Amino acid sequence: MKVAEKLYPLRERRGRGGSDMAIMFDGNFFLAVIASTILSFVIGGIWYAGPVFGKAWMAALGKTEADKEAMRKQAPKGFVAGLVGAFIASFVLALFLEYGRQANVGLPAGVLGGLVVGFLVWFGFLLTTGVSGAIFEGRSSKLLGINLGFAIVSYLLMGAILGIWL
Repeated sequence: MKVAEKLYPLRERRGRGGSDMAIMFDGNFFLAVIASTILSFVIGGIWYAGPVFGKAWMAALGKTEADKEAMRKQAPKGFVAGLVGAFIASFVLALFLEYGRQANVGLPAGVLGGLVVGFLVWFGFLLTTGVSGAIFEGRSSKLLGINLGFAIVSYLLMGAILGIWL
């Protein structure tokens, strides 16, 4: 057995031949990424809607009812950016999940592995940069909490979907 096969036993786990990258980027991989992308996008739509955190989010931004029309005009750009961002985040989470499994670092299988990766990415990248950015920019802790709350929920659920699917 080659050293690479000992270090990266994905072939044995999935029971298929071919390169590790080809196995990783199969149709199942992209279906999982697309499903978790859509989930994150929908969660964002619900999270920032008026009845959930929309009003508190607008208040934390210093926006009033008079600002709503201008915000609506910018919404399509924000939706595109949100969808592209969710796709990239989901793709990277899936890569981290697969590489973690290939490297045999003790990552749990299934949904728990996805939750672990989602939490670690949120904790290591989003929480740290979000807090320092908010402090430097003078943003309120309320705005930070709303945004980081969305991020943790989104990343945990994307990770769970990916963990189940991959």
